[in-house]
Amino acid sequence: MKRGLIISNVVFVITTLILGYILVFTGTEMVETKDSRTTVKYAPDLRDFVMSEMRDYLEVINEVHQGMADNNPQMIVDAATRQGSASIAETPARLLKLSPLACKQMGFAGHDLFQAIADSAKVNYNPATTAKQLAALTNNCVTCHRVYKVDYTN
Repeated sequence: MKRGLIISNVVFVITTLILGYILVFTGTEMVETKDSRTTVKYAPDLRDFVMSEMRDYLEVINEVHQGMADNNPQMIVDAATRQGSASIAETPARLLKLSPLACKQMGFAGHDLFQAIADSAKVNYNPATTAKQLAALTNNCVTCHRVYKVDYTN
């Protein structure tokens, strides 16, 4: 009985160490690139998720612009809400764990800015306010793209 307990504890510790290593040290690596950006390398599924998020950002930004052009605040609210604060819950925990802190901060800021656009358009739509909010949002995107490049791990 005592021997079985020791063996099961050893197996548990080894398994925990292996899984901890995989969670912490696989899935991403950062590499300096020739164009001065830092390459963040993710496992293929995480890279695909990040790339999909960026495409969604562009689609939502386009819909917000269309809502402004059509003077349709509800279109702005609907679009911006899709990438607002609630969408953070859809982010894989591995991505949050493996991403550099600055990447996470810019990502959260982007979602917060989308939420601010939605909230502002819903409460008191003002095209000038929305334009300023979009400028802040796209500045966040430009900063991230200027600093980082996303790639697959080998």
